[in-house]
Amino acid sequence: MFGKSTIIPFLFFLQMFFCHCVRRISPPIREGTQLLVLEGLITTDSISYGVKLSYTGNFLNASTRIDSNQNFINDARVVIKDDQGDSVLCGLISPGTYQTNDSSFVGIAGRSYTLEIYLSNGKTYISTPEKINPVAPMDSITVAYDSTVITDIRPMQFIVSANTRDPAGIPNYYRWTASGYIPRKSWGFYPVFGFPPCNDAFSCTYLAECEQLLADNQINILSDQYSDGREIIQPVFYSPIYWFGKHFIEVKQYSINKDLYMFWQQYLQQTNRTGSILDPLPASLIGNIHNAADSSDFALGYFEASAVFSKKIIIVPFFLQEYYLESIEGEYTPKGDCNLVFPNSLADDASPQGWDNAEEIDIH
Repeated sequence: MFGKSTIIPFLFFLQMFFCHCVRRISPPIREGTQLLVLEGLITTDSISYGVKLSYTGNFLNASTRIDSNQNFINDARVVIKDDQGDSVLCGLISPGTYQTNDSSFVGIAGRSYTLEIYLSNGKTYISTPEKINPVAPMDSITVAYDSTVITDIRPMQFIVSANTRDPAGIPNYYRWTASGYIPRKSWGFYPVFGFPPCNDAFSCTYLAECEQLLADNQINILSDQYSDGREIIQPVFYSPIYWFGKHFIEVKQYSINKDLYMFWQQYLQQTNRTGSILDPLPASLIGNIHNAADSSDFALGYFEASAVFSKKIIIVPFFLQEYYLESIEGEYTPKGDCNLVFPNSLADDASPQGWDNAEEIDIH
């Protein structure tokens, strides 16, 4: 075997080899032309409609966050028009975000809508006319209990699904969004000033509970290619069970056209790439917006016009056992005022508005 006199020079050789054969390089950043990026939507809902505008930026590396605020567009003129000559101006409400302020301008099924963007550099971008197709109603919303727990990620959850009867004989394309107010728990405080701090997550009740708004940010789309005329049961929301109380859930079902469905399909293909040689080649997500003076100058993103069917439910979990929920909830319970430590939350005594006529689904 090797002796000590042999090993030491050998280790020195390895150290010199690895230290001198690996070096850090800083390749030049490719400067590309800034492209317009947008996200816009008009529906049959009687709400304000929003349009988000920004420019593409340079990619540095995977560990460096780029402040997207520097690319927001805050000086554009944004207009939504219909095929009857009516229009509405979208005003700037926050960096890069524009919103309509005329409650009488509402999307109507069967009508077509166009987005026009006038930039300060003199360029004008316009969308192709987007027709609002009718949307099938949701027959019901069903809820299933999922008892699995993913440690440090989420506790148990409710799986919320939309149930729809697809109209037969015509192509239909669907998109769903969902959100909900769910119960949360913090350590809270003693209700009387001067008491010592709480010594565990469950001994104090003052300012210890609230309802937090969560939204599903996943792209949830479906074609009726294989379900024409049949019942569609589509999972649309996963509501985590952090604490006792009701879950207030809203589901929205949209009628999108084939072009938008293909756009989101391409988006999902690129974001779900695994890095293998079988992955599709990346490409810019070109939508339906182009430069009015140059049809080859496309913006990234899509202006969507869609009918929408909304349905709200209230989930009432009667089956929860306190000792079991406390054993799960402990790792998700921070210190402090519940309403402050959880973003987008309501105080415990403030129920969300708009659920007065919602269906209650009891879970036993």
